[in-house]
Amino acid sequence: MIRRGLALTLTLSLLAAVARAQSALPAVSPESLRVHLFALAADSMGGRQTGELGDWKAQEWVAAQFRSAGLQPAGEGGTYFQVIPFQRVFADTATHIRAATMALALGRDVVPLGPPVSWSLDGVRAVYAGSLDRPDSWIDSVAALGRLLVFTVPDSMRDFRALGALLARVRQSPIARAGAGVGIAALDRVAPDLIPQLLAGRLMTDTAIPAPPGFRPLILTTVAAARAILGVDPAAAAVGALGGPLTGGVRYARAPLAFAARNVIAVLPGSDPAVRREYVAISAHHDHVGFYGHPVDHDSTYAYNRVVRPMGADSPMRAATPAEAARVAAIRDSLRGVRPARPDSVFNGADDDGSGTVGLVAIARALSGARPRRSILLVSHAAEERGLLGSAWFTDHPTVPRDSLVAEIDMDMIGRGGAADLPKGGPGYLEVVGAKRLSREFGELLERVNAGQPAPFSFNYEFDGAGHPLQYYCRADHYSYARYGIPAVSLSRGEHADYHQVTDEPQYIDYQALARVTTLVGDFARVVADLDHRLVLEGPRPADPHAPCRQ
Repeated sequence: MIRRGLALTLTLSLLAAVARAQSALPAVSPESLRVHLFALAADSMGGRQTGELGDWKAQEWVAAQFRSAGLQPAGEGGTYFQVIPFQRVFADTATHIRAATMALALGRDVVPLGPPVSWSLDGVRAVYAGSLDRPDSWIDSVAALGRLLVFTVPDSMRDFRALGALLARVRQSPIARAGAGVGIAALDRVAPDLIPQLLAGRLMTDTAIPAPPGFRPLILTTVAAARAILGVDPAAAAVGALGGPLTGGVRYARAPLAFAARNVIAVLPGSDPAVRREYVAISAHHDHVGFYGHPVDHDSTYAYNRVVRPMGADSPMRAATPAEAARVAAIRDSLRGVRPARPDSVFNGADDDGSGTVGLVAIARALSGARPRRSILLVSHAAEERGLLGSAWFTDHPTVPRDSLVAEIDMDMIGRGGAADLPKGGPGYLEVVGAKRLSREFGELLERVNAGQPAPFSFNYEFDGAGHPLQYYCRADHYSYARYGIPAVSLSRGEHADYHQVTDEPQYIDYQALARVTTLVGDFARVVADLDHRLVLEGPRPADPHAPCRQ
């Protein structure tokens, strides 16, 4: 009876809060979103890479929008900013590995992976360890002792998630522990536009990271580099074939960021003194991945990705089949009929996550005239693309008491999602991740608010599934909050062919859908902020917020 009474009370509270929200907020203008996004995702912003001028300009732009909306600063020292004391730790491209007379250059022939720890291969000989997908054919620990283990990858293996699983297996194997390092001859399959991102290094605070126990270097090489290292074509090499001695290695250097990485934080104070010091957070991230040093043809990239790489950077790089090449050419030629060829080198990040950022600004303006009971905290995170670093820093060092955060709603890539973007896409498509993991009430409330929208979305919960290979639960800023036991949800309209590509530009955004998602988030935040109780928590609070995320 008590449980039923509580459930009835909560239901009536939810209905009342939903009713208040649905009559409160002004409509979000698609045209205003368009104007803002063309500014934020312009070529002049340089791709908003963390630590670069474009990212700093984006931070200033968001702060100016918060100020114009009348929101109060909630950063450090009475400002809108929370400075993150990052240093860039990167592989010095002046260092190289030498095999016989050939110097293997970083980025062209070899790319180091793993922790940013300097290492040397002086005097080490390489050995052909076998094909990565055939553990039964690998050399044994005796043959591996002190060698650089070079593995090939079969032509059929184009999925880098499957490659990553095999790579994890080999790194945990006895032969990897016996060897001096691991080299994978698969760099030719990495899209050229991703190489600068792999070499961009890591952002770290002042604390140095020592080499982990049992550290061994891990490198991707081209097939040509593997041939130089082994002294024989790896495709024809016998398992156990030895190469000559190597020299050199990789040295990591540290440097301060040219422009500070900053979270941008504002607050709309609540109207009820009793709960004004509790916060519902709404977030997006303003950074992206910068620019590419070698311009590519925009329309050719646009056409190729639509045929061969439908999920952009999350699709494997491969050559088009003859039939696919004909389709690519047809799309490219149709574009040539309406505009001239254009070289492009800027990753504009219009959808990722310019769309969420302009949505955040629109919500700030919409809510400023209708204050809910609790306060609304708006956070534009830094360095999401470098591993959720800005949101992790904020939740580790919050500018408001952590236990005052009632809930968090994250928007990331909310401007596409149409039928041309992904198989299940359409006007009502919306991916929801994490909503019910810590609080079923939180997730059900989102469903109620959505049902009351003029054109409700159809929620796709597929990517919230435990163990899903795309790991979306661990790849969005909401997780930084959830790891502290704060109910959090990630909303997205999904990946597409322009994901982390130079073609993620504002002219391809669906501004009507973007306005609808923005309105939903504003209404949902207001409902949560107006509840007469804190959200009921059912899910287990993570024991260690710094433990590895589990999808």
